[in-house]
Amino acid sequence: MSWSPSLFLGYNSIEFDEHLLRHALYKTLHLPYLTNTNGNSRSDVMRMVQATSLFCPNAITIPRGANGNFIFKLDQIAPANGFDHTNAHDALADVEATIFLCRLIADRAPEIWSSFMRFSRKASVVDHLDTEPIFCFSDFYFGKPFSWLAAGLGPATASDSRYFIFDLAVDPKELMCMDDEELIKRLARSPKPVRSVRCNASPMLMPAEDAPDFVSATVVDDDELQRRVESIRDDTRFCERLIELTEQSKKEDAASSHAEEQLYDSFFLDTDQELLAQFHCVPWENRPAIVFRLEDPRLKQLGLQLIHAERPDLLEVRDRLHLDQMVARRLMSDEKKLPWLTAHKAEEEFESLIADAAHDEKAFLLEHLALARDRIHQAKQILSNAG
Repeated sequence: MSWSPSLFLGYNSIEFDEHLLRHALYKTLHLPYLTNTNGNSRSDVMRMVQATSLFCPNAITIPRGANGNFIFKLDQIAPANGFDHTNAHDALADVEATIFLCRLIADRAPEIWSSFMRFSRKASVVDHLDTEPIFCFSDFYFGKPFSWLAAGLGPATASDSRYFIFDLAVDPKELMCMDDEELIKRLARSPKPVRSVRCNASPMLMPAEDAPDFVSATVVDDDELQRRVESIRDDTRFCERLIELTEQSKKEDAASSHAEEQLYDSFFLDTDQELLAQFHCVPWENRPAIVFRLEDPRLKQLGLQLIHAERPDLLEVRDRLHLDQMVARRLMSDEKKLPWLTAHKAEEEFESLIADAAHDEKAFLLEHLALARDRIHQAKQILSNAG
């Protein structure tokens, strides 16, 4: 917090590290959206590298795999461009490699760097999509680039960070005469007329005139392009209908019953956020009282679990026994699909690792196998005493 406001950068951080960071903060009763609140913003250097390979292909060297596809792994990109990455996957070495690539892009592809600096803020992305008649939106899937000339439709009706755009390779007039059932079917077919931009996830947005050749070749002439844009912008109801039907056809993930997986279900109340700040400013002895004042059931559950893990002696006997049993049931569960590792599964995996381990590794693994078996014994006792 003392660094705020700052721009947080990482390599593939938005899709990986930030989810881990947010959930770690959430589970320990810290405010989870550290990197894009309180004036902070975020971007992703891997996406900068990908954009550079697409829009400034001679600026940096991108290695290719045996199949000819570009490789965007940090431990291969950095050395290919002259960085000594001997200690790859060491935390500090990876940070230094990421900084090296930032400086390289800022120096050799300043337009890419400027674009990502601008669009590190959600508000700037939304403003661009609202006001720019035509733009180029790009993304990478399985290491391959895709780009579209597009026009903005509008933000998602749900309170999230998606903004819907229209692929101008599709003639909107073909869709305007369809009824809802026909239109939903068409929206699912390729080329998809409607796509979504995650406004807070470092999107690749560039001017239409900078679109890659493979995009320009698939789109109609300028006059027809302009007609399509105008027909979209002149029909507000059509834009709203496209957004509504796209959201309607989207399959929602089943809600999780576990508090640990409910971070993105809703935002926290202001009163709860104030209590979370207090929680970390008082001794452990005062923290249970704060947890019981929380209104959000997710935070209350996680708070009790945190105290149970760190200072179980501070809980009432009834609450401590309830949490003991919950942990034991989780460890001993025989359900097939669970978002955690059960004790028996851990035991099986250690036994498998020990069977294939070198002699000097076995003592380490046997120690952990003994720990897993001890946890199984404890859990069985707790459940047995619970009746």
